[in-house]
Amino acid sequence: MKTFANNNVYNLLKNSVKRDIFSHFYIFFGPDDVGKKRMALDFSNLLLCDSLIEEGPCKNCENCKKITSDNHFDIQIIDNNTPIEGSKDIKSDQIRIGHIHEIIRVANLGPFMSKYKIFIVDKAEKLNTEASNAFLKLLEEPPTSSISIFLVNDISLLYPTIISRAQRIGLNVASEQDMSNYLSENFSLDKSTENKIIQLSSGKIKLAESLANNTSLLDDYKEYYNRLFDYCNSDLSERLNISQKLSSRFRTDRSIIYNELNLWSDFCKIVIKKKYNKSHDLNYENKLENIFDVNQINKIILILLKTISSLRENANSRLVFDVMGLNIPEKNH
Repeated sequence: MKTFANNNVYNLLKNSVKRDIFSHFYIFFGPDDVGKKRMALDFSNLLLCDSLIEEGPCKNCENCKKITSDNHFDIQIIDNNTPIEGSKDIKSDQIRIGHIHEIIRVANLGPFMSKYKIFIVDKAEKLNTEASNAFLKLLEEPPTSSISIFLVNDISLLYPTIISRAQRIGLNVASEQDMSNYLSENFSLDKSTENKIIQLSSGKIKLAESLANNTSLLDDYKEYYNRLFDYCNSDLSERLNISQKLSSRFRTDRSIIYNELNLWSDFCKIVIKKKYNKSHDLNYENKLENIFDVNQINKIILILLKTISSLRENANSRLVFDVMGLNIPEKNH
């Protein structure tokens, strides 16, 4: 698939490779699902292609073919779930010193079949203190044939000394027009489905690809939306009943509830966006804008964000959801 979002970033990287003035350490930062990993792989392709042409990689050399098949020996992707040799503990929410030691070991061996060894560290904000310090030592004398790329959502979570050593590249969400062009070129979708994906993905390439590849997921999104509508459209006693169910589910699977609340917030933003920007309608039967005005919907977003924040602070979940139900505005009749 061609890079379509952040084309200015891709062209900048392409020109730096052509002029042979690129860095040995990059940080790609931006919101989740905007294609940071895709950009890192596209950049790797630019670096490793044997016959770079004006448009970019030739796609015909052995390096290009290996990258296309996600099977290149000189590209390593590391995150907190990457196994550490000799360690039995493979589950962690941190990128640990063992991961960095392995990067150093492999970097010192040099590339196997191309000019560079490329290390893509996904969710690099998860580096713990030991790992961060070990990586700083690597940056002091980096092997000339290795290039490291950090992928992060929030760059401020990295060590300032690490940030200062990097070439920083910011990636943003795609415009609706770019998203429309990309979906039209790469997927066979009817216009209504394409418009739904554009709205639901909010410019996030990774999410748009997932929805376009599996359009049945759109039905799941409609169910989430209908649950939001039913919750807002119910009276206080019913909201408190739902609060009890949300609290019980939260105790067994927090991630599902966080995902639901975030989607509810996203739906509210889509409704407001449609009001002011004349965006495409999701064409759902139930209309949130029919029971709330824009100010009320904006208030609901703030309440949802406050609910998520309180839950992450380990407040009593039943109390948090009860407060949410009490604070959601009464519907307009």
